[in-house]
Amino acid sequence: WIKFMKDGVNATPLPTVNTTGYIDHAAFLGTINPDTNKIPKHLFQGYLNIYNNYFKAPWMPDRTEANPNELNQDDARYGFRCCHLKNIWTAPLPPETELSRQMTTSTTSIDIMGLQAAYANLHTDQERDYFMQRYHDVISSFGGKTSYDADNRPLLVMRSNLWASGYDVDGTDQTSLGQFSGRVQQTYKHSVPRFFVPEHGTMFTLALVRFPPTATKEIQYLNAKGALTYTDIAGDPVLYGNLPPREISMKDVFRSGDSSKKFKIAEGQWYRYAPSYVSPAYHLLEGFPFIQEPPSGDLQERVLIRHHDYDQCFQSVQLLQWNSQVKFNVTVYRNLPTTRDSIMTS
Repeated sequence: WIKFMKDGVNATPLPTVNTTGYIDHAAFLGTINPDTNKIPKHLFQGYLNIYNNYFKAPWMPDRTEANPNELNQDDARYGFRCCHLKNIWTAPLPPETELSRQMTTSTTSIDIMGLQAAYANLHTDQERDYFMQRYHDVISSFGGKTSYDADNRPLLVMRSNLWASGYDVDGTDQTSLGQFSGRVQQTYKHSVPRFFVPEHGTMFTLALVRFPPTATKEIQYLNAKGALTYTDIAGDPVLYGNLPPREISMKDVFRSGDSSKKFKIAEGQWYRYAPSYVSPAYHLLEGFPFIQEPPSGDLQERVLIRHHDYDQCFQSVQLLQWNSQVKFNVTVYRNLPTTRDSIMTS
């Protein structure tokens, strides 16, 4: 880009990336796929950078596809999969989390200073594992501040977080009696404050719509465990503040969960989150946004939303699951000649 701007009109054109031949396989970027099956690289790379910095869990590997034609159809049409809203099984600790750490000591004495150094090493490792997995987080912990382009991080201009409410639709036909018929509709306003744009860039507005992760077979951890120890139930702050993370399985939070699917949680996490309860009478009814079966697969697969699980909630998925009608009211002050000036010579 720097060479391109310095070379001016003699610059080599900017690169493109390849899409597939389908009209909707650039839809995740908010554009129709051209007949050439090529789009500007900065559109695709900008989306990747935003997803890697703001939408995936920090411990997940970055998405690094070179071209959109490497994406599966769902990703190309609807955008990349994101995580559920946080609860005990959708927001576990990173998979590399240590449950213990050993320190070699003499058989006759303990090096007190060495012990403190070991504590310091453990502390800084844990900070990076849990809370400082990105460069700007590390620098911020030192009291510094990074420029957003120093680590190729897209600038977050504004973020809005809204809840949408549902309502019953009056008058359902005879065949659907006993089933749920409803609609969710919400007006919203996403306001961005005035700011100075220091150099060329592309502005993206992305929307992520999620159901709360309500699962029909989820069980509160203590209820599923049965025989409870003092550590489990007492809520002792001294213990919960000092014990290492605990590894549990999907069977510990789901009926018919897989005991081989493990994940790690902070001690006492079951007191920081309570699952929703769904009456068994509703388990087999269609039309409710409930997760019917315990998520399976590896840890990353379990925490990412499987949007097809929710298709049964809708009478039709011809128009997919949600849509938004948007009007952008944007005023931009640019150093750009008027249309008349562009038409007239000299």
